[in-house]
Amino acid sequence: MAKKLKEDYTHSDTGISGQYKTWFLDYASYVILERAVPAIEDGMKPVQRRILHAMKEMDDGRFNKVANIIGQSMQYHPHGDASIGDALVNMGQKDLLIETQGNWGDVRTGDEAAAPRYIEARLSKFALDVAFNPKTTNWQLSYDGRKNEPVTLPMKFPMLLAQGAEG
Repeated sequence: MAKKLKEDYTHSDTGISGQYKTWFLDYASYVILERAVPAIEDGMKPVQRRILHAMKEMDDGRFNKVANIIGQSMQYHPHGDASIGDALVNMGQKDLLIETQGNWGDVRTGDEAAAPRYIEARLSKFALDVAFNPKTTNWQLSYDGRKNEPVTLPMKFPMLLAQGAEG
């Protein structure tokens, strides 16, 4: 009787294995829908949107060290500097929203970008023209509640079509 009860508990949805299954599915759904797939409204993943927002805050027309951009973006993105750096390099290699300076690597040859302290970036003129409008942007609090970040950017260009599903 006790063995039967133990089996029912561990294999039901309320048991330990059932809870892990539920938690995994919830987390996987969150990652796919909220982080891995670009939003239809602006064609950006959250990390990309946060990078552009941080770069807009830093914008004075000059190039900034990528290490500084990563640090500024971490105020909005709670998932660490590596994911921010990878996303920034990916966006810079596409040469659409970010103007780059230094060795950013090459996706065709597989060459990696130089370390963030050696490469620089700034928003492209295109990004400044199509991505930002504070009057039509919806804002939300960042993960720690200290800053405001855009829910989506009011793009005047179909970024989802231009960049594809990988953002």
